Amino acid sequence: MFISFEGIDGSGKTTQARLLYEKLRAERKCLLTREPTQGDIGNFIKKLIKRKKINPMAVQLLFAADRSFHIENLIKPKLKQGYTVITDRYFFSTIAYGKASGLDEGWLKEVNGRFIRPDITIVFDIDPEVAIKRISSRRKDQHYFERLKFLTTTRNVYRKLAKEYHCNVIDGSKDEESIKEEVLSIIK
Repeated sequence: MFISFEGIDGSGKTTQARLLYEKLRAERKCLLTREPTQGDIGNFIKKLIKRKKINPMAVQLLFAADRSFHIENLIKPKLKQGYTVITDRYFFSTIAYGKASGLDEGWLKEVNGRFIRPDITIVFDIDPEVAIKRISSRRKDQHYFERLKFLTTTRNVYRKLAKEYHCNVIDGSKDEESIKEEVLSIIK
């Protein structure tokens, strides 16, 4: 099974991906991964998004390149070996953050359209003001994407994508345990 967790920064997806991984690895072969990856392209992206200004098209193409490497070198091989693969971010992030950066949604979908689809996608929906508070409590520096107006636009794109692609949507403002139970019920 291939499961992707999506949502704006500060939505709780990383925590919930880790909790699901911890639960499932006791029962089956399981891999927890994330985008951007720890590879060369992913590490370059992490440095790039710390800047105040970036080229949105270049960044989204880098995310697609990182994803292509991720799929071919990690996700597909692990799926073939019978692993359940959980990813913290996948192509919905490129579409949502790319569109919020002013890029054409059709182009973003075309660039990402050839990648394998997850069996389950869970979108964590949360008020961007709450997300910003969560982010600020973890660290002081904000990335390019971590601005209120930007996250509001990104959230709206995620909501649209969730409807269009029939994703599971979870209220990310609930307490951690309630969300964990909801995730487990979706996976079961």
